[in-house]
Amino acid sequence: MKDQIKKLEKQRFNHLINKEYEQFAAMCDPDLRYVHSSGAIDNLSSYMEKLNSGYYDYQEMDLDIAKVIDMQDCVLVIGDFYAKVLVDGQLVTLQNRALSIWKKYSDHLKFLMYQGTPFND
Repeated sequence: MKDQIKKLEKQRFNHLINKEYEQFAAMCDPDLRYVHSSGAIDNLSSYMEKLNSGYYDYQEMDLDIAKVIDMQDCVLVIGDFYAKVLVDGQLVTLQNRALSIWKKYSDHLKFLMYQGTPFND
């Protein structure tokens, strides 16, 4: 499962960096909940609006996966998330403890939730 998750997370990041937003949206569960390190919360619709308007412009993204927990109906991904992103034109460097949740369907996974909490070195 960990290899599959690594591939999906890399694909998610590549879609965001390359502004392939429709492909990113196709990876997401309709009930997506994205909790930013600022505390702001987006659902799929509001997150897509911000991506398409250029409010979020991802430059670099990486996830150092510490643990993958395979549960009955979802997969929890715990790790350290690093990114450089333009937020409304301002460069922000992120270092977060992160939790991603991927919802299981019969033959695939969909990105359901992300929550990042900033940490200091």
